[in-house]
Amino acid sequence: MDNLKPTNASSFLAPEFENLDYSIFQLNLFLNAYSEGQKPYKIDYNVLLMSFRQWNGGDIDEFCQDQTIGYFLLNPSNDSAEAREAFCMEIREFLSGS
Repeated sequence: MDNLKPTNASSFLAPEFENLDYSIFQLNLFLNAYSEGQKPYKIDYNVLLMSFRQWNGGDIDEFCQDQTIGYFLLNPSNDSAEAREAFCMEIREFLSGS
């Protein structure tokens, strides 16, 4: 098996090896350590669920990425690769029921 083939999973994190450890550390803080008031984003789950029900797109990953990009376009002062990845993961987890 060729381990050098890229995977189909997309991520907002940069694949640069010197910053990847720090990015994963920050991502874990956003997902597990920070309270809702400390995170660089705020998710309105009611609006998210209504948007998902009215969305006519492809798969859930596409929806999550579109929502993430839209949110941080409107909130650029809170934008970072780690915040985008955490936001996307949280809404994907909510919508998939995992």
